Amino acid sequence: MLSIQSNKLLITYVFIVFLIINFVSSGAHTDLWDGMVTFLITEGMALKQTAQLDPEIPSISNTSIPIMINTFLHWEVQNNKIITGKYHDWISLSRPIEPVYTSRALLLPSISVPFYFLSTLLSVNPVSLVAFSVNSIIIALTGLVIFCFSLDLYSSRRLAFILGLIFITCTFILPYNTSLFPQPLQALCIVSGVFFLYKARHNRPSFICIFTRNIDAAHTKTAYLYCGLAGLFFGLSIFASPTSGLFLPGFVICSFIFLRHNKRLLLCFLLTLGVLLISAGILNYVRFGSISEFGYGPQYGNLSLNKGWIGLFGLFLSPGKGLLFYFPPIVLLPLAILFSYRQNKGLSFITVYVLGVAWLYFGTIDINGGSRFWSGAIAWGPRYLIPTLPLIVIMLGGLIKYPRKPVAKRLIIVSLIFTCVAGFIVNLGGVLVWTEYGVIYGFEHEKLGAGAEEITTWDPKYSPIVLHMKMISENYVAGIPVADYKDTGWGYATYGLAPCQYDLYILCKFGGVPVVILSGAAILLATIILWRDRKEILVYS
Repeated sequence: MLSIQSNKLLITYVFIVFLIINFVSSGAHTDLWDGMVTFLITEGMALKQTAQLDPEIPSISNTSIPIMINTFLHWEVQNNKIITGKYHDWISLSRPIEPVYTSRALLLPSISVPFYFLSTLLSVNPVSLVAFSVNSIIIALTGLVIFCFSLDLYSSRRLAFILGLIFITCTFILPYNTSLFPQPLQALCIVSGVFFLYKARHNRPSFICIFTRNIDAAHTKTAYLYCGLAGLFFGLSIFASPTSGLFLPGFVICSFIFLRHNKRLLLCFLLTLGVLLISAGILNYVRFGSISEFGYGPQYGNLSLNKGWIGLFGLFLSPGKGLLFYFPPIVLLPLAILFSYRQNKGLSFITVYVLGVAWLYFGTIDINGGSRFWSGAIAWGPRYLIPTLPLIVIMLGGLIKYPRKPVAKRLIIVSLIFTCVAGFIVNLGGVLVWTEYGVIYGFEHEKLGAGAEEITTWDPKYSPIVLHMKMISENYVAGIPVADYKDTGWGYATYGLAPCQYDLYILCKFGGVPVVILSGAAILLATIILWRDRKEILVYS
């Protein structure tokens, strides 16, 4: 095994490469509902020390696009009224006169607070810095966890690094480095929980142990720490998004699979998870007067599991929101599970469970009809399936590791390369063109009208994948009349980078030289990571 210092450098290099990829491909604006409300809560935490929407923060009291901000406020305050029964007074432009809690989970805004303070120190737009930084770092960390997890599973840093790159560049997570959607954070918490649960079972000296000086001691003393971290991350996933509650039974079953031979470790995990769940219940009670109320109330209570079946088809096969189109390697998942099940029963189970439950739940949501709710609304790809991506990508490593017949292995590798390249090309359109500009294009250029959301979901000609490619070829973004939209329903156009053609903040603001330098640094570090040393870094000897 290589030295501890070499292991530290490896982990650092991998994270830097993933971070550079996200920074280079990131815009500097947030999505216009979940992301903006998340930012408003962040600002309230930073300036007013409250987890509520506060009418005195600058983004509400001095907003430059009041039509959009007031739409968010109106919905959130109305929802709070219905849940709590407390009807607040109103002032002009539908703004509340006192702070109110929203349905947004609080972990992401809490993480964003330091970046808000950093923006004040640097005298830059806080929306730009927070949107540019937070999810970029979260996605890079998720790629790092995938690398470490795969290193444990497959004992190859090359394969582990490739799987991390597949997640970062070939899945529909790629455009979300610009957003403040909570699903990337939820994905990080879930895959970290599974990783540490796996570590508690196998107790091999990697990841955390590489930062200790006595590996042998760490090898024998960290199982309880791994269990605690697994429970912590699974619990934090609830604070990232309450839909993680759907996965809790799977997490508990998975803990029995990994820890069934050591009741003390299992108890450590369950107690840690229990403390986090109790804390979530207390927070719910403080915010909404009920331990089981996460802030959505009746807005999401009118769902039907018997007539919302269309989303089950749509989440996989619709050209505008289907997993097959936005992440083509998914077609190889059944084969990956077949090859991996014998060696990794626990991981196979939790991957199938998380994907299956997310598909069944979100695919059957039917609130007043339409694809708005099961698809994740105005977002790139099937947004609600993002938390399943890290586990799926890790499982795909079994396609390279476990097949024994050379012909079959070559065929599988070629198929994986082909589907990954297709995934990269598809999702590149979501990176180069902001999704909100795609909405404007659909309404104004393609004349899709009021039914645009359904049309872009089901009609292949108007899939966001096709529309974004057309926008790039027509240089459409460069001609968007941003100033004309300022006080209209398209006012959010002022948040984008137009008239810059591509939604890449570093390229638009600083030119191509920094992009070339950063890309060169990433390539150099990737070469070092992939360089075959006689003592290739393994998790165990």
